[in-house]
Amino acid sequence: KKESGFGDYPAEYNPKVHGPYDPARYYGKPDTPFGQVKLSELGQWLMRRNKTPSAITGAISRAHWRWMQ
Repeated sequence: KKESGFGDYPAEYNPKVHGPYDPARYYGKPDTPFGQVKLSELGQWLMRRNKTPSAITGAISRAHWRWMQ
């Protein structure tokens, strides 16, 4: 059975560790916030970004949920 991924929790989410699900939170491995990236490290930081359509959709969705809170 193939899953679409829509409507599922992120793979990184663990209810025993994270508690109740928060759609405004990123559950992946934390990285340096954009505001703390040095100009000389900007290229490397951009290369580490996940640029798939589902990742971009997830980022927009999290931003929307943060804005709505």
